[in-house]
Amino acid sequence: MLSSKIQKAFDHEYLIFRTLLKAVSVIALLTVLVMQSAFSENLQTQKNLSPAWLEVIESLPINHGVFNSALRRSVRENITLVTLSMDHLQDSQTLTQKLIPRLKALDKALSKYVRVSESVSRFEQLKRLMPAIYNIEERKLIEALLKSQGVPILRLRNSRLFGVLDKRISSLANSMIFNMKALVRERRDYESDLLKSMSSYGVTFSARPPDFILDYQLDDGEQNERAEWVFNGKITLLGKYQIPVIKVEEILITNAPTKAQAQSRSVEILAKLITMQLKQYLIEISRKNGQL
Repeated sequence: MLSSKIQKAFDHEYLIFRTLLKAVSVIALLTVLVMQSAFSENLQTQKNLSPAWLEVIESLPINHGVFNSALRRSVRENITLVTLSMDHLQDSQTLTQKLIPRLKALDKALSKYVRVSESVSRFEQLKRLMPAIYNIEERKLIEALLKSQGVPILRLRNSRLFGVLDKRISSLANSMIFNMKALVRERRDYESDLLKSMSSYGVTFSARPPDFILDYQLDDGEQNERAEWVFNGKITLLGKYQIPVIKVEEILITNAPTKAQAQSRSVEILAKLITMQLKQYLIEISRKNGQL
């Protein structure tokens, strides 16, 4: 009878293990599929652009700041540009007819963003200005293409506003800061690694009034049969009234000689994931609000 009870207990534990293993596999598969989907979408975007536009995109200078640069790169990947063939590049009159009206429309639309208040947080300002960043990046591409083909560009009415908004958006994207949730600021030797990693992805810790409150959790973890460290990780950026803006939960598997090193690598992954999600959140906001 005792042997039967032991067998049942063993079967029950084995069933739990199988269920957990299956859950981990599903999560890992979903993560891979999401990454593959994003990569495929980026490739499709590149394929849909004519060689003329691709060359111009590559020629633009790199933007200042880690988060600002990543955000603008994503915006360029999502802009719908005027269709051009290589033959169009040989005809300045055709380029003028196709691109100057678009340039004028973009210039006129910039007036909508003059009244975005500076009294709200940097993040809130950036959210409200996201449609403007599409306008600005498309305008840069059009002007760069026209310039490369020797087509003269008229000084448009909102040329000065264009420069002011461009600098303002860069400043906002490069100055977003967070503070730590009060209850999580103890007994975590790897917290300095998290702060350093967040900063490396363009969102920094500061004692000043923040855009976000950061909350995170990393369980004690354990090693699997391949001697890899496995942690359950969670990280959240909280906004006004501590309402979650972005949240990531992930099973983190890392190779490291020590548990401390594995924890450090795990929080670096959490920092990368949350800042990627923040960038995607802003892109989605601009889609919902619409862009010209």
